[in-house]
Amino acid sequence: MAELSSNLIVRGENIQTLYNSYVNQSFVVNRRYQRKLVWAIHEKAAFIDSLRKQLPVPLVLTAERTAGGAATLEIIDGLQRLNAIFSFIENQYPLDGYYFDLETLAETKLRRDEGKLQQRVPVLDRRECVSIANYVLPMSTYRAPDEEIVEEVFRRINSNGRYLSRQEIRQAGAISNFADLVREVSSFVRGDTSVRDLVALTGMPAISISSDRKGPGVFIEDVFWVRHKILEKDQVRESRDEEIVADLLATMILDTVPRYASETLDEYYGIKPGDSKERRRDRIESAVQREGAELIRGRFEHVHGVLEAILKKSGKSFSQLVFKTPRQRVPRYYATIFLALYTLLIRENRSIRDVGEMVKALDGIGDRILNITAGGGTWSAENKRDNISAVAGVLRDLTVPETSQRDVLFEANETRIHRLLRAALAEHSLFELKQGLHSLDGSGSFDSRGFERIMKAISAIANDGDGTVGYVVIGIADTRGDAERVCSLYGAPPVQDGDFWITGVEHEFSGHGGSLDGYMSFFTEKVRASGLESELKSQVLRDMRPANYHGKPVLLLTVKSVGHPVPYNDSWYERQGSSTIEVAARDIGRLFKRFP
Repeated sequence: MAELSSNLIVRGENIQTLYNSYVNQSFVVNRRYQRKLVWAIHEKAAFIDSLRKQLPVPLVLTAERTAGGAATLEIIDGLQRLNAIFSFIENQYPLDGYYFDLETLAETKLRRDEGKLQQRVPVLDRRECVSIANYVLPMSTYRAPDEEIVEEVFRRINSNGRYLSRQEIRQAGAISNFADLVREVSSFVRGDTSVRDLVALTGMPAISISSDRKGPGVFIEDVFWVRHKILEKDQVRESRDEEIVADLLATMILDTVPRYASETLDEYYGIKPGDSKERRRDRIESAVQREGAELIRGRFEHVHGVLEAILKKSGKSFSQLVFKTPRQRVPRYYATIFLALYTLLIRENRSIRDVGEMVKALDGIGDRILNITAGGGTWSAENKRDNISAVAGVLRDLTVPETSQRDVLFEANETRIHRLLRAALAEHSLFELKQGLHSLDGSGSFDSRGFERIMKAISAIANDGDGTVGYVVIGIADTRGDAERVCSLYGAPPVQDGDFWITGVEHEFSGHGGSLDGYMSFFTEKVRASGLESELKSQVLRDMRPANYHGKPVLLLTVKSVGHPVPYNDSWYERQGSSTIEVAARDIGRLFKRFP
């Protein structure tokens, strides 16, 4: 370790300096292995109180990294502490009922004057605010030669962490296709999705679970597991939901139904020593590689979307629908019904005949049909298999065979669109929203300038760096004014979803055969004739998906980096926040540095 320690820099930084770095997006979080923002407000306030009293606090460990061509500090240990500091400074919570005085720092005063921050009252004494801002936080920065070293450091620090749950220990630094799949699917279900692994710390609150309904992020009681009374709030914070997802994915892809046990989950992650661990880990890795992570994820999302549609139709939570009286071990009942639907919809390639009939069949099914054994923390493979078969048997007559093999990757369901919009709040540069393809001047003609902006945005997103994935959604207005204009021209009221206005594109069908197919054909021809780079053009059209969101048809365009910078009509573009900017000739070399 001598060679590693020579790259370690230990120093003290006052909080004012760290806040400036935070605002400039110097701190990033790697969501491949980092924990969620899990501290409650009282835990954050207790930490700030330690700073106020000038008590010693643990060291924050970071690694020097390059993200998007810019030097950054990846947080290895200390995420919760840094978030507690910066969110307190920005008035997101008080200390003993008093809020940080934004006049204390030049940066907070400037941001308040710009309308980016708002002073809340009552205000903490200025002297105490200065004392907190001048606190010197111990920092250690590791100059890592590559990503694997950073992951190894994180794993060593966290694998025996006293404050981590069992699942968090499994995921801490786990480098495998299965671990990545569990993390991504779990994030999808919770709603705290991000498009890329490296996220600026400034954007983390928008895609993290929050206990404040009015604050940024996903309100904990709106999370699927809590809303449907499958898990308690604390269980979600402890990543119990990821254990459920890991078991579901394993059951979906392995040849035989596995038992549910903590030891089995350990073996999937390669934690438990011994030959059986190696065999089980190898089997599940082989299964992921055989099926393909994207297809597995698409199948899960499809079944989850169907189950959410059933619950929405019922007007009840999962627990209220399945039981007449409250039960324990609800996660096993959820897993049983999910896997029964998976059997019918995916394995047998069937579709639901009528959602209302499905609601009636599931009403009280936990009391009538299911017989889940207690068995402590273990759920036997036999009991699991028998209950899945029993539910599938009840529901099978309510489904019909598909005439052709379903392409789940083509079905961009409502839940997926919602998760992507949530991610857009934190990662503006990877998203572009447009109300449609036609002008809002009243003529109804094709908006060639608007189309050009879409093409430039696609090119700019692809230039973000190697491995980048971004999205353009047509049918969601980027301003409220555009949404209201669509309503006045076509009599189509938009649907508000948080900060977004869904207009749909149905009002534009009339000039294209009156159908979505005609509309997509028109758009396809326009893209083919555009100046978009040929490889990128093919990818965007290949991955284009229609979706129904809040009852309105939209188009989802997925933009993937092609491994090198791409021009549009002989000019080069990049994203800066939510804007598309032309790159000056002297700066084009900067784009190429983003691609190894």
